[in-house]
Amino acid sequence: MNEKNKNWKPIILQADEGEKVLFRIGLMTFKVSSNQTNDNFMICETELPPKAYVEPHSHPEAETFYILEGEFIFYVEDMNKGIECKKGAFISVPPHVEHSFKNTGGYKGKILGTMTPGGAKGLESLFRTFGVGLTDKDFIPDLNKPIEDWVAAVDTFRKKR
Repeated sequence: MNEKNKNWKPIILQADEGEKVLFRIGLMTFKVSSNQTNDNFMICETELPPKAYVEPHSHPEAETFYILEGEFIFYVEDMNKGIECKKGAFISVPPHVEHSFKNTGGYKGKILGTMTPGGAKGLESLFRTFGVGLTDKDFIPDLNKPIEDWVAAVDTFRKKR
């Protein structure tokens, strides 16, 4: 085994297992984090309530999205040209390319996403910094309610922490 992979252990998670982080526009469940892959990559499921919107941004990591549930509009490079993406759609965004997306459906959407390379100081750490880590005992607000209800529920949850 080479030095780069010596701390990388096999991982098997079932549905709904993984580190959960609640944030203002959704819920992330890390299936594997960067620190578990020696910063090679991270994979997470992100659930977003109706009308949740990820602002245009770019970052040094490559990012992929696979739509598991719901209806989204994705913007990649051209923020004036959205592409409708439904279950089964795949989006690949190279490093430093501006992108954005919105849940356009009337119910929660779910995306399986990757970041490559991973990294404790990269975008993954931003989610943990601005999000709230959950335990198995924590109540998760209803992701099928509109984003305004979700934001209020997350703010209430954050105050109780």
